[in-house]
Amino acid sequence: MNNLTITSTKILPISNGIGGCVAIAQVVLNDAIKLTGLKLVENDGKRYITYPRNLSNKQKKSYFYPINENTADFIANRLWADFDAENK
Repeated sequence: MNNLTITSTKILPISNGIGGCVAIAQVVLNDAIKLTGLKLVENDGKRYITYPRNLSNKQKKSYFYPINENTADFIANRLWADFDAENK
């Protein structure tokens, strides 16, 4: 990513998470903004990240999320790499 840097991550592993959730994570971008409540989900051999959603309304929209695939992949790759490094 040109101007986007992940300056830190924090990952809390979860055992027996609902829906395949294996961890909850936070990401700090450019030492300027912290994103919290990201879920690392592993189902049927697939791994992905979900972002916090407002479940109290009918639209169930996410509070924040990447707006392009490159950014989504950038964040997901880092979180999964950090998760794997911590859970060998």
